[in-house]
Amino acid sequence: MRVLHVVHGLPRGGLENGVINLLNGLPEDIEQAVACLDQRGEMADRITRNIPIHVLDRQRHDWRLPFRLARLIRSYRPDVVHCRNWNTWLDAVAAHRLAGRQGRLVWSFHGFAGGADWPKRRATISHWLARFTDALFAVCADSAQRYADFAGIDVDRFEVLYNGVNVDRFQPGADKAALRAALNLPVQRPVVLTVASLTPVKDHAALLHAMRHVLAHSRANPLFLWLGEGALRNDLAALAAELGVDEYLEMPGNSDRVSDYLAAADILVLPSKLEGMSNAILEAMASALPVIANRVGGNPELVIDGETGFLTRQGDSADMARVLSMLIDDPALCRRMGAAGRTRAVAEFSMPAMMKRYADYYRGLSSS
Repeated sequence: MRVLHVVHGLPRGGLENGVINLLNGLPEDIEQAVACLDQRGEMADRITRNIPIHVLDRQRHDWRLPFRLARLIRSYRPDVVHCRNWNTWLDAVAAHRLAGRQGRLVWSFHGFAGGADWPKRRATISHWLARFTDALFAVCADSAQRYADFAGIDVDRFEVLYNGVNVDRFQPGADKAALRAALNLPVQRPVVLTVASLTPVKDHAALLHAMRHVLAHSRANPLFLWLGEGALRNDLAALAAELGVDEYLEMPGNSDRVSDYLAAADILVLPSKLEGMSNAILEAMASALPVIANRVGGNPELVIDGETGFLTRQGDSADMARVLSMLIDDPALCRRMGAAGRTRAVAEFSMPAMMKRYADYYRGLSSS
């Protein structure tokens, strides 16, 4: 069978990482190709198989794009056309119909990456697009319910396919001291890691306020390390200085060594206002780190509160500071929670489990 993945592109990002995992990991009898509507993207360099990538170079108000995509669908003759998130859906539906409805069209929702404050017309259009889409799924139950409510779509139309994590790549560091030395990190200090873009929905500002509470009482001298880039970098650096926590914060930006940083850290904290199925949380669990995250989106479907980490009230910096202090001051608790998270990741969210979920789903679609 053949699957055509329709994406806006393959730049660095969580959704894109999931696509790369599928391209590299699905069974060989499922032939795959990618249609990038906008750009190829640097993540495409991580594809290890000989998979064709078609860049369609979408322009602003590009009414010809559905015709270009339809030609690709007709020539490739996929059994499944899989488009993702809002920025591919309209063009994919139009192209699918122009191509004579070749293959089954599936749309998947991967979370409110930029927040959930969307215009009402998007709900109306989504409701209409769903009528012309053969199948819908979301990467967590919360995202399915939220989008169904937003667009007035029957939630029963959504299946849930959880993401997976490479538990061989992301695993506890055998020699944490050596890893920290290689990454130029202090060996003795607790390292609290955040992996997230520096954008409003990730709410690093709330974490800075929590840091001020922690540092006022902790004797452990923790280092807070933020991986990620975004438009708020300068504003967040200024706020850190204003709050007097800048000496405890490092912001190295994006990195291709996320697995090493996770293996070298002690705690992952994710202060987001909203998440779908967080790859950062999955990777931290596989790396045996306890996770602190807000009780929003798909986070409660990953983090077992009090067992693999803590779920906090969104926007409550004092609540986040309380559990941060608890973990920073209790290394044994960190290790117990981290080990429980690793066990959960291996048992329920491994890459083979994800590949089986998707392979079964695609085969079921093509045979229906």
